[in-house]
Amino acid sequence: MKSLLRDLISVFNVSSGEIHTLDKEMVQMNFEQIHMLNNRLVNTERALQRERAKLQVLNKELNNRLVKDALTGLVSRYQYRAEIEHTIAIAPGERGIFVFIDIDDFKRVNDTYGHHVGDQYLIEFAARLQNIPIENSVKMRISGDEFGFFTHRIRSDVKVEMFRIWELIGEHILFGPINTDAGEIPISVSAGMSSYGGDTTDIYDLIEYADFAMYRAKRSGKNRYAVFDASEYEKAKVDTRI
Repeated sequence: MKSLLRDLISVFNVSSGEIHTLDKEMVQMNFEQIHMLNNRLVNTERALQRERAKLQVLNKELNNRLVKDALTGLVSRYQYRAEIEHTIAIAPGERGIFVFIDIDDFKRVNDTYGHHVGDQYLIEFAARLQNIPIENSVKMRISGDEFGFFTHRIRSDVKVEMFRIWELIGEHILFGPINTDAGEIPISVSAGMSSYGGDTTDIYDLIEYADFAMYRAKRSGKNRYAVFDASEYEKAKVDTRI
């Protein structure tokens, strides 16, 4: 583009310096040069527009890969913290709940039926999770068989809302076995819940607290939920140091 502009300026300089002495043929030649340079500028601009369009498509595809988990279509592990922060930013003074969900004994599904069936299982699980009717929520795949969702703007008592969320998990996820190529496979989950604005306002701590509560649910027998308890968390940290 810079080269074309230099050529164009050069032609104009020649034309302005010799304007009084140029004959008809010279004028025609300069006109043709300007016309040719103008065509090159137009073609270059069109090529740039095509490349910009390609770049926009690539950027959109990359953004979709980062935001969406490739297997399940839920918000991916690369983006879920940013999505939670965005949801909170809309109403920063409101309370929220983070739910950390782990599928019980999922390794057995992969080991018994193979990863193809395991993927089918995860896809159907994610579809059920997506269907939970909770407003102002972010639903995500954290990693492997670990999922979660964050819901904001809690109007009722947080503990009451946590119980309601567990009931919704039962209605929309645990209502029956999951259909796969290997037949119907039972489903159960362990969940942990922590509250934004109650337990913490730090996103990383919020997720860690819910994760801690989820492991307490697993140790208690699985297929249940547990609420984060700060005293248990502090005691566990002390025991770990010992």
